Amino acid sequence: MAKCALLLNIARIILNRDSGLVAQERADSVAISFAEPPPTWISPMKTQMNDIWDPIKANGVNYYMFAGPRTWFTPYSERSNPLSPYYQAWVGAYVIKQRDGSLPADLETLAWEVTALDQRSWLSAMGDPRPLADASQATRVGNILIDGHSWPLWHGTMKSHSDLSAYASGPLPTLIGMPPKASWPSGVASYHDVSLDGYFACWVDPQRKVSVVVYGVAATYTLKLAGKDDTGLINDEILNIMKSAKLQAVN
Repeated sequence: MAKCALLLNIARIILNRDSGLVAQERADSVAISFAEPPPTWISPMKTQMNDIWDPIKANGVNYYMFAGPRTWFTPYSERSNPLSPYYQAWVGAYVIKQRDGSLPADLETLAWEVTALDQRSWLSAMGDPRPLADASQATRVGNILIDGHSWPLWHGTMKSHSDLSAYASGPLPTLIGMPPKASWPSGVASYHDVSLDGYFACWVDPQRKVSVVVYGVAATYTLKLAGKDDTGLINDEILNIMKSAKLQAVN
């Protein structure tokens, strides 16, 4: 009955030891860590992104987390629960190393490019037959303090799909888990449209020749239960997790 929680822990161990990921962290010379997240969230996981970012000729690593199962015995993540404010929400950071050794002339555009490629790849792995990730123009909304530095904070939206499915199969859907379709609210369908509401901060590290993007996302798709709209309920939580990101040198 604790299948989802156990699979997440096993996957974290396997990913952390992946030889390609270890090699990429050494090439980047830096990794990202986060403070212990609130209990709702899983401990951060990480994935090498080289194949996913091949269209823009970049390598790197994605460090990310999302809400885990509500209890040890819940067979699916709250990320997959349409009744949860944590539905389709995640927080993380990218370390991006362009293959030609250059640094981006437009870092905000690069941030959206790597995010869109990541989202389409994730949806494809979750079984979405038509992955969608269509970003808006980002707007600066202030500053955010991360690892002792104040960086511009950007906000934007992305038209995308939920990764919820009644029929998905494969490693990633098994890892995340899905609530039974009978529990879905009326009108909710597999891979339905969502608008993703996101924040990010980004900067370049010229010494290591990498770019860093720290991000947090929540779906503005919500259900109005008892007349209450949950939109934006976890924005502060997401921003606080983003603020806890720290760079760690890798030798």
